[in-house]
Amino acid sequence: MTIAQALILGIVQGLTEFLPVSSDGHLVIVQEVFGLRPPNAVAYDVLLHLGTLIAVVAYFWRDLLDMALALLGRGGVEQPVRLRWIFLLGLATVPVALAGLLLEDWFEQTFHSLATAGVGLLVTGTLLSLIVGRGATGRMAKDLTVRDAIVIGGIQTLALLPGVSRSGSTLFAALTVGVERNTAARFSFLLSIPAIVGALVLKAPAVLDMARDGNAAPLIVGPLAAAVTGWLAIEVMMRAIRSGSLRGFSVYCWATGALVLVWSVVGGIGG
Repeated sequence: MTIAQALILGIVQGLTEFLPVSSDGHLVIVQEVFGLRPPNAVAYDVLLHLGTLIAVVAYFWRDLLDMALALLGRGGVEQPVRLRWIFLLGLATVPVALAGLLLEDWFEQTFHSLATAGVGLLVTGTLLSLIVGRGATGRMAKDLTVRDAIVIGGIQTLALLPGVSRSGSTLFAALTVGVERNTAARFSFLLSIPAIVGALVLKAPAVLDMARDGNAAPLIVGPLAAAVTGWLAIEVMMRAIRSGSLRGFSVYCWATGALVLVWSVVGGIGG
């Protein structure tokens, strides 16, 4: 893999991880259609997620610091809410962790399928269309419930399929159960942290093998590009959520999903 290829994959990962258009789906498209496939595609995808992990931690550092202080008993009047969020984020992570462990091989197979990515994008577009304009009012941070966490965490398992956006699916779940849109966005983005960390831990051996066998530069350039563009994508997405402007993302997912399905049939690949 060249540095240029790593840069392209990193930019794609960073922009699409937090915009509701599916990073995995776009990585499948870029790798299959344009031939930018590293020797171990899944392991490199996980490595790119390290960059987006850096982005979300950098963007929400204040929330993370507040929760850390709450664990140390220094959360002030907001300590109960912050401790509850830690519990709810952990609870919402359980479904995707179980699904990832039990169905790891099956999900890896779908990562090589253009058709699956196309269908997943159509699903994402549909989910986004159902929440356009929602969430102007609703439950705030202090009002989140165990039921909210279970529903959001359960929907997140769909994002293990390429084409189904993690941010899009969790936002759909949160807004559908009545969470206010800014609170829903914060919970969704913070929920990405344990999901990404879990994937990194699960694929650590493959990532280490790739680091030993390959050129080190692409292993640095890709995640770095993902970190920078990921931070920018979070900022764009937060503004879009505050204004309820998700229709454009929905149309994009429908159009891209349809084109990908046509390509998979015409090209005879990804079935």
